[in-house]
Amino acid sequence: MIQRIDWDDKLLLHVPEIDEQHKKLIQITNKLYTAASGTQEQYKKEMPDIIKELVDYTVYHFDSEERFMEKYNYAGLAIHKLQHENFVEQVKREIQKLSDSDRQDGLQLYVYLEKWVVNHIEKSDFSWARVIRPALNTPQKNTGFSARKLPAQTAAASQHAS
Repeated sequence: MIQRIDWDDKLLLHVPEIDEQHKKLIQITNKLYTAASGTQEQYKKEMPDIIKELVDYTVYHFDSEERFMEKYNYAGLAIHKLQHENFVEQVKREIQKLSDSDRQDGLQLYVYLEKWVVNHIEKSDFSWARVIRPALNTPQKNTGFSARKLPAQTAAASQHAS
């Protein structure tokens, strides 16, 4: 079952500017989910603006992140930039597949975005943040995480809370 991404503080890199951008990127991704899982009218009306916001904000975020890595001389910058470029190209291909009449296309784009964004933060962004964070004098609390609780974990947590 497709679900919205729930922000989890375990996604924090403890690089405030980038953490806020990640939250905004997830918020935009969730707008796409809401439009694609809503009515046909809602989908047709909202998708163009959501896609524009997604593209614009992604370009802004990637540029910001890359400038940050450059500022701190992160050795993996070239590889990270390539990941960003590949993502942008894939999103362009996915956007071209979108249809005004098929909300399923929007949901497929959402699934791709949801998986890529969370995986990228968990792996690639955590790698550079671990290297750069000491120069920022910010805490290094995160060692790994899951972006979303599995249904069994949620049910177990609810039972223990009762």
